[in-house]
Amino acid sequence: MTDFIIKKLPYDLSSHAGLALIGQYLKSTHLKSLLDSAFPIRAGIANSDVLKSYIGLLSLGKNDFDAIENFRDNDFFKRALDLRHVPSSPTLRQRFDSFASQWFDLMPQINHKLLSQRVAGKPIDFGALDCSYTPVDLDTFAMNNSFTKKELVGRTYAGLDGYCPFAVYLGSLGYCLERLPSGKFDTNYLVCQLAAVAMNLLRMIGQNTLNGTDSPVRHTAKHRRIRTVMQEIMFKAARMIKHAGRWIFGLGESDSGFAVFERHYGQLKAA
Repeated sequence: MTDFIIKKLPYDLSSHAGLALIGQYLKSTHLKSLLDSAFPIRAGIANSDVLKSYIGLLSLGKNDFDAIENFRDNDFFKRALDLRHVPSSPTLRQRFDSFASQWFDLMPQINHKLLSQRVAGKPIDFGALDCSYTPVDLDTFAMNNSFTKKELVGRTYAGLDGYCPFAVYLGSLGYCLERLPSGKFDTNYLVCQLAAVAMNLLRMIGQNTLNGTDSPVRHTAKHRRIRTVMQEIMFKAARMIKHAGRWIFGLGESDSGFAVFERHYGQLKAA
């Protein structure tokens, strides 16, 4: 066994390279102009920065507001998602509590913009069957929120106190939330809506990176689970470097997913 010397190096590293793809997809929705023009903030962090920050967290499998604190000083998180400022945990919670019900109608618009996109001229594949029908799965699931004082918590079929959202999946792929972060029902409903946005983002990334001949995943499949997308694309190690006035985002020399990552990022930039 090799005994390593542990050092803190003088350059920026990220273990969440996939956020660069999330940022490119969000850019195409024009979320910043859509949200900030309708809900302007006179002073403080823009609402678009608040929403994009939280979508970034969800795309990494995190839904607790406190998780944002680990990214407050993360330059890559800020640049990848085109944020002017990264909000604090209290700001996230307060802004969601204040605007949740007003933002409900905005989420379907964002999803529509995402799902209407064409990447390299191709629309999103919803997993049509051989008969040309698209599978739609409808399901409910129990979310354990026992021993809390959250609004509208009730007894579920699973024998625990919590919520039972009714979920609809196109193509049979789902994104699972654990315990919801707020005590307010409207805020938690907005979180579920944003989770659908994050699921669609991850699904589109997986569809465009993990199904080709150069995919880092070797077994054959038409669609990849969201967890696989996270493991293979979102949680990549990378280094951010500024050189000659330009920002370079470098993946490792032995990274088996480099080719698909580079290709898809280029496709999104050109879209």
